[in-house]
Amino acid sequence: MVIRVLDQNYFVLQTLPSETGLLQYVCRNVGEDSGHIFRIVMLTREQTSQRLIRWLSDIYRAGRFRELTQYASEHDSLQVVVDCGSESAVPAEQLLTEEKPSLKERLSMGSKMLERLILSDVPAFFAIPALDPGHVRFTKSLDCCFTFELEHLTDFDAAEPAKEYSHLRAVLRRLFSEELRNRKMPELKEFLDRLLQQEFSDMTEVYRAWLPIAQKYGAADETKLEAKSLPFVIWEKIKLLARLLKKLFVLVVIGLAVAYLVFSVRRFMAPTEHKDVYRSVGDLVIVNSSGPETEGQK
Repeated sequence: MVIRVLDQNYFVLQTLPSETGLLQYVCRNVGEDSGHIFRIVMLTREQTSQRLIRWLSDIYRAGRFRELTQYASEHDSLQVVVDCGSESAVPAEQLLTEEKPSLKERLSMGSKMLERLILSDVPAFFAIPALDPGHVRFTKSLDCCFTFELEHLTDFDAAEPAKEYSHLRAVLRRLFSEELRNRKMPELKEFLDRLLQQEFSDMTEVYRAWLPIAQKYGAADETKLEAKSLPFVIWEKIKLLARLLKKLFVLVVIGLAVAYLVFSVRRFMAPTEHKDVYRSVGDLVIVNSSGPETEGQK
């Protein structure tokens, strides 16, 4: 079976099962010999919205997400094509299980993964399902590519960017599970905690925080990495707790400030109760207008 999208022909290698009713295919481009595989999803007119078309158009015209190869509305259907990289690339999970790469190689895999996310400017909708040990793939030279999932394309605007950090953290935890289990890379543990707390504004900032870790342990002798002592681990837990308490303290202060502001406004707007006020100047006693004015001698 061949699918034509605009001026390109794609040979279907596999038709993927779907829970949402979207037709999705794994293909190879007939007109080029890049060795890449592509995923194509086809949406009917009823499944397509103008918001989805505008979203794809904005990404494509802005030059973002370069793996978005083509999209076209033809024959009462919307066709979207994404490049999933080299057909020979192997999922990270398979590499970790079968080949057991060294620490240096795994650090390079982590760096290449982050670089690909940044260079391709992958939107959260595509990045979230792609950040999985079974969907992050590497060539023999450890170049990174992703298997992008398109089945839920109609829900593109429901993707939560915060989940991208959570999924990235899960992949890194899998890559360095042994070191984390034996507490050999405290900087990595702290970095993952920061991902958990979503302390980064974008993926470039994530990469800047990651790079010193990769450089430090990439130059280290893997056999000489020592597990950290229990007091060190306790100290790490205390630092994490301190960060959490700091955030909680800020929220409490803001809450109290808002409560005081509301109380002050309500008090200011409340009607003033009329009370008798007595003043005296020497022997003269003055009563306000609610009562008679009197004066007398002591």
